[in-house]
Amino acid sequence: MVYLSLFRLGTGFVAVLVLITAWPVALIAQPVPRLKVAFPTSDSTIVAEGTVYFKGRADTTGTLFLNGDAVKIYSTGIFVSPLHLVEGINELQIDHVIESDTLHKRMVVVYKKPLPPQPTTGFAIEYVRLSAAGDLWLQPGDLLQVEMKASPGMSATFYKDIPLFEVDTAETQVAGIYRGEYIIQSSDSLLDQHIQFSLFDESRKTVSTNSRQRVRVLNQPYALTGLTTANDVPLFYGLGADRLGGAKMGYLDSLVKLEITGKMNDMYRVRLSEHVQAYVPVNLVRLQQGAHFRPYSLTGSWTVSSDSTNDFVRIGLSERLPYTAAVQQEPTRIVVDIYGAVSNSNWITQKDGLIAIENVWYEQVSKDVFRVYIETKKPQLWGYEVRYSGTQLVIRVKSQPTTLDLRRLRVAVDAGHGGSNVGAVGMTGVLEKDLNLSMALKLKSALERAGTTVIMTREADKSVNNGDRLKWLNAQHPDLLISIHCNASVNPLVQGTSTYYRHQAYRSLSKHILAKMRKLELADFGNVGGFNFMLNSPTEFPSALVEVAFLSNPADEERLLNTGFHDEVAERIVDGLLEFLEAAR
Repeated sequence: MVYLSLFRLGTGFVAVLVLITAWPVALIAQPVPRLKVAFPTSDSTIVAEGTVYFKGRADTTGTLFLNGDAVKIYSTGIFVSPLHLVEGINELQIDHVIESDTLHKRMVVVYKKPLPPQPTTGFAIEYVRLSAAGDLWLQPGDLLQVEMKASPGMSATFYKDIPLFEVDTAETQVAGIYRGEYIIQSSDSLLDQHIQFSLFDESRKTVSTNSRQRVRVLNQPYALTGLTTANDVPLFYGLGADRLGGAKMGYLDSLVKLEITGKMNDMYRVRLSEHVQAYVPVNLVRLQQGAHFRPYSLTGSWTVSSDSTNDFVRIGLSERLPYTAAVQQEPTRIVVDIYGAVSNSNWITQKDGLIAIENVWYEQVSKDVFRVYIETKKPQLWGYEVRYSGTQLVIRVKSQPTTLDLRRLRVAVDAGHGGSNVGAVGMTGVLEKDLNLSMALKLKSALERAGTTVIMTREADKSVNNGDRLKWLNAQHPDLLISIHCNASVNPLVQGTSTYYRHQAYRSLSKHILAKMRKLELADFGNVGGFNFMLNSPTEFPSALVEVAFLSNPADEERLLNTGFHDEVAERIVDGLLEFLEAAR
């Protein structure tokens, strides 16, 4: 329960004291002023966007008006209202009324549209760019794409006098953007060299510059190979990235042999098969010196056995080859592709007493891809892992818990952020890390009341990076993981609750939790799949990230500041877990 005590500080300020029971860290909002405008940031503010947000804090006993229109003040004192600006000067008349006392404030927002890109002046080259960041390793057949910004209307070349062509301004919004491409030839002998660009006028006057990046052509007469140097080396589809990193195909064990076919963006490009390539971080691969054969192995015989908790598929190989894994549904199957493997498996021994696996088989889907199928006994997958033991590929499949009852489960609860990693900050000044911990502890209590064994990634305000959390979780072998966070957006009007999953096999868990969270009358921000959050990445156990509500939205923040709401969140997540278990029966 939350108790609010209001008292006035002199004239024009009201303090809000928030007393919270049953949690050791107090969520205390900052003193509420009579009126404090957070944006616009000054009496005269210049912006480059057509829509901004009038926001700040005000005494909740008053009424706030913006240009004569009432603006809602939430119980936290926060107010937010969109401003749709006209180009030039926008005058704001702000009035805060408490009974017969009116505080007047005048502010001006000047909307200046950003200047369009300007062409290069004089006779000059402004910049040159290659197709990817960082130094490049390319091989014959690769396409080198380049761009140059320079004085418009000229002639231009790069590398071996290859012509550059000026792009239509309808696409680039500015004249003087030149682009070109070149297919690397086996005769090219670039060895960590810069690429030269030249610009010519009508009199053949020339100006030249070199790329900052260096280019190497991999035309050695043997394969360039390397070995992974860590236990969980990410395998990326491409070079795209966002704040959570690029989209991943999966993870590789240590000492897996890879054929390197290029380098860009601090990533090695690797050949998995004739038609499949991927990217791995340069710092997680050790190049092998001298001549080595490409990754290749005949497959040996298989064994399929159980230790009463997990089933194991063991496939003999002569070296550690790269692999990817995915899960098919209806029926549920784990599908593992082993790259560079060719079948020589003449028998598969399936021992008695298997508890998770119904059947296994394989296909040689192409000359260099060996595909393993593992069909499970139950539709709901409870976890699997692909690792090497020596050169034997071992696929561990977890069995479904004997009883689908919360009293028989071991559930991990993760309170996001913590310590120096504060997460998002609400408009009241409340920190996401504190809200996450409060709700995670409430969930722990609710689960324990249901008889569940609960383990926590943190139970105090301390810094624990996600990599360390993941290692600890894998060592604890939970049945499920729930990670608690608050969402945030640059748009303060965005609100709602959402859940996230990485693997399709675990979508059911997040779906059932979201359905129960929506009972709290929060807006629906969705059940988001394929999410690249580190704690959603393990295949070893089902997991769901719960973004309870938007700390950046005043209505959601108002609810997040109420610890009674934290109790409700915990109960709804427990309800979602119960529905997930019922659906899995």
